[in-house]
Amino acid sequence: MELAMEHLRPKILIVDDRPENLFALEQTLKPLNASLTRAMSGEEALSQVLRQQFALILMDVQMPGMDGFEAVSLMRDYDETKNVPVIFVTAISKERQFVEQGYESGAVDYLFKPIAPGVLLSKVKVFLELEKQRIELEYAVNQNKELAAHNETVLDCIIEGIISFNSKGIIDWANPTALRLLSMTLPQVAKSRLFDLFHLDHNQPPIHWDEFQETNESGVHAQIRNCDYLLKRPDSTTFPVEFSMSGFTNNIQDGGVFSFQDITERKWTESELIRLAQEDSLTQLPNRALFHEFLRVSLQERMRDEGNLALLMLDMDNFKRVNDTLGHDVGDKLLQSVSARLEEALRQGDLVARLGGDEFGIILPMIRLSDDAGRVAMKILESFKKPHQLGSHTLTVGASIGITTFPEGGKDIQELIKSADTAMYHAKGTGRNSFQFFSAEMQERVLAKDTLEKELTIALTQRQFESHYQPKIGAAGNLVGYEALVRWNHPTRGLVFPGDFIELVEETGLVVELGKQMLEMACHQNKKWIDEGVVAKNTTVAVNVSVRQLSDKTLVDTIKKVLYDSQLPPACLEVEITEYTMMNDVEHAIVVLTQLRDLGVKIAIDDFGTGYSSLTYLSKLPLNTLKVDQYFVNGIGEDKGDESIVKATINLAHSLNLEVTAEGVETDAQRVFLIENNVNYLQGYFFSRPQSATNLERWIGEQNFEKVASIQTV
Repeated sequence: MELAMEHLRPKILIVDDRPENLFALEQTLKPLNASLTRAMSGEEALSQVLRQQFALILMDVQMPGMDGFEAVSLMRDYDETKNVPVIFVTAISKERQFVEQGYESGAVDYLFKPIAPGVLLSKVKVFLELEKQRIELEYAVNQNKELAAHNETVLDCIIEGIISFNSKGIIDWANPTALRLLSMTLPQVAKSRLFDLFHLDHNQPPIHWDEFQETNESGVHAQIRNCDYLLKRPDSTTFPVEFSMSGFTNNIQDGGVFSFQDITERKWTESELIRLAQEDSLTQLPNRALFHEFLRVSLQERMRDEGNLALLMLDMDNFKRVNDTLGHDVGDKLLQSVSARLEEALRQGDLVARLGGDEFGIILPMIRLSDDAGRVAMKILESFKKPHQLGSHTLTVGASIGITTFPEGGKDIQELIKSADTAMYHAKGTGRNSFQFFSAEMQERVLAKDTLEKELTIALTQRQFESHYQPKIGAAGNLVGYEALVRWNHPTRGLVFPGDFIELVEETGLVVELGKQMLEMACHQNKKWIDEGVVAKNTTVAVNVSVRQLSDKTLVDTIKKVLYDSQLPPACLEVEITEYTMMNDVEHAIVVLTQLRDLGVKIAIDDFGTGYSSLTYLSKLPLNTLKVDQYFVNGIGEDKGDESIVKATINLAHSLNLEVTAEGVETDAQRVFLIENNVNYLQGYFFSRPQSATNLERWIGEQNFEKVASIQTV
């Protein structure tokens, strides 16, 4: 403000009909650095005053025409000029009547000529200082008005409702937002009690100040924040608010400001997010998160009252086939229909949740006997017998249900879920569309499975697995390769065959790491034998790849790295996949196997004839070799049907430019039949059982493959 005032020099109007007097006054006032304006008559003085604002007027009395008295009197008639201070400077008589006339006309002081310069400067300085203070005050007032107007605009436009209240809690003002949110006018809201705006249930006591906990975040002003209340409108509708109250003093009961926001939309969003977080979007059933929370609360209640509860895990039978044959849209509609039936089959207070895919969890939070859970399961299975009408499709599906009870099946959430899952898989294994209770025998199997899983994890870390090799013999009697087969060198159980652990390795995903270790062992061993001249340079080693490995995005990169590290030529590695592995995701299999084939790796399809592969896909897959399953090879010489299948398979493979390996060859008659029907390679106990690397190397050195070849010609 002081910087702004620097540019405003005070203005003084000097009025005298004699130029020499005006000059003398100007020289005297020069030290004041004021802006001086001359006027040589009363009329001219009046004209100047109407055009400019002066801090002070030094007025001569005796002038031709309009004298000083008359000019000042006229100034007092105008609002703009009536408060301008006037000092008469005159040589007129000092008689009392003239002085009084001057004061009556509106002068503030009277100076007689000749004037002492010091006296004049002192008096003028006083009025200039008063003018300065007037300007500063006027500036401050204008600033306050502007600020008040600004604040009023802000309060009018702000999205929060603002209400002020006095020491008695009576509302004395509200901004437009508050009035809009409350659906009230200012006269309606004014003079009412602030707490009358709060909605209270019939059983709630009136609100008092001591319900709110004050904070001192705003310094000396008391402050309250809360968002647990509803405000009400005259039509009795309510809305949730987040509000704060700030006191004018350190005691909010002395009056203050109440600001609030309508948080209806936020509350709806929060509840919707909670609902979405706890609800399956497809079926609108509770999801896994709510299922676990409901089970946790139910368990706590049963622990307190020593009661029983039951947990049912349900899996739809053959649901994947519905998705694969009719599409996911029909599958989704089936899930919705099944969900509705499950809800209908349960009692009030029970809970059914969709846990993912076609798996459902059912909690019976209070039962008397385990038979109660069995009756619920029977009711569910009975409801599944009715066909589901899904547009143009009519489907009937079954379900497998596993049941466990608390406390027999477990004392915490994880134990109960695991035991119910175990019972459910047992139901699937015994024919599907049935239910099974969890038993002690199942518990033993679960514990054994857990122990085995831990041992397998340790075995992978300590590299307890080793590769055994079963030779593959060409039709001409030469050694063309060998298949790497995993064995577990258990620290206490000795050599463990894959039938005892491979299913769990696949189920837990440990097969990815195991497969990597098998690739490393097989490739390095084959490279070693080739380099040492134990086998021919084009001898291949075959390694099995499972469903989980084929689905793993790192498979191709893993094989690349193993080949690079071992320096084994890609053509000396053969990857074997089963029909099931291939058909689990044919399109993905084609992509991955094509990438491997492009590397130079050979591809073989194993156990052919036992699955459900499509000949269309078989022609599209980048295969080198087809392996006839030993089931059909075992029938050679005993079952004409099996022999026909073997012949047809060999012819089919050759028509697709594939080589054929027969596995499971155990007799000479089988060997002869296969060679006569143009099989390319043979593998089985007739030649050798799978052996360790050391034993196989010794076996290779002992064999006379020429003798084998001569037998073929008999």
